[in-house]
Amino acid sequence: MGLHVRDLKRSGQDNNAGNGGDVIARGADPGTSGEVQDKNAGNGGDVIKHSIYLALLDVLCAHTPWCDELHVVEAHAGKGVYVPGAAAHAKAADDPIMRRSKLCAAQERAFRPSPAGLGSIEGMNADEERAYAASAVLHAFALRDLPKKSLLLMDCNDKVRKTLALVFAEPAFRRFDPPPRVLPTESSEKDLLDRFRRSCFGGSHVVHLDPFAFVVGRKHEQTRERYAELLRIANRRVESGTLGALSVFVAWGQDNIGAGADLRGDGNDVANGYQDLRAIIDSERRIVVEWCWGQYFAMLLVVPPAIREEVMARIEDYCKPFERCLTTWFKVYA
Repeated sequence: MGLHVRDLKRSGQDNNAGNGGDVIARGADPGTSGEVQDKNAGNGGDVIKHSIYLALLDVLCAHTPWCDELHVVEAHAGKGVYVPGAAAHAKAADDPIMRRSKLCAAQERAFRPSPAGLGSIEGMNADEERAYAASAVLHAFALRDLPKKSLLLMDCNDKVRKTLALVFAEPAFRRFDPPPRVLPTESSEKDLLDRFRRSCFGGSHVVHLDPFAFVVGRKHEQTRERYAELLRIANRRVESGTLGALSVFVAWGQDNIGAGADLRGDGNDVANGYQDLRAIIDSERRIVVEWCWGQYFAMLLVVPPAIREEVMARIEDYCKPFERCLTTWFKVYA
């Protein structure tokens, strides 16, 4: 058994991977999200986003109750492994400073010889291509040895889910108990709202949302309304201890001018836009990360006040090896 490059490229989506920014994040319309994911896997949006995920996870695993029990939900899970990874990841893997980052260490761990890791990808041209382990795989390896854990992975694209299932059929995940669950969804946001209403999550759950570039444009009005509601719920539940944490990744695509204005607070005048969503989270539970690596990105996190400062410091530490690529813009604040 072993992953073959044809399995990871089965939909012919990876040929455009390698740009410097997350043009559109995961979870686009059904039938398109796979192509979008492959264009952006391992780019400057992913490198920092996944570093943030690892920083949050490491802090949680050092505190109760999460050191004993941790459940991760990815609302836009993706394929788990991409070939080739985009230029930003390749640059990081080849740079002596960036190579010391926690993300690069996690990448090396993911591709250790089987069954400790996934092993090498058969059929890959090592001189031209570099595999990239995305968040689903990074979370699985990080959670694997916890006494009580789960990994719930949602994606709207059937081909993406099939590839993800192949990845988790590898020997490296045989001792992940219970096995990661890969679920179809027409709308991750709608499904999550329903799960929150049914109290499916508790204080040991962490939810990550990695949606389509939704903060601008009239056609995303309903999506923004759902994110506003999700953040209001997360804010209340983290406060009451009935949710561990939640994050929302934000991208503006190639509109750097509009993104810069949005980040400054004088941008798009739309309901539930970026600044409105940021303001929903109480400052004592809020972490905002904003950066530019070719294009502009942001992440909004809702975390317990008791660990907020520690998470902020860990994010800065885990992203520091990439600072030469982030000189235009990198901020971590409440």
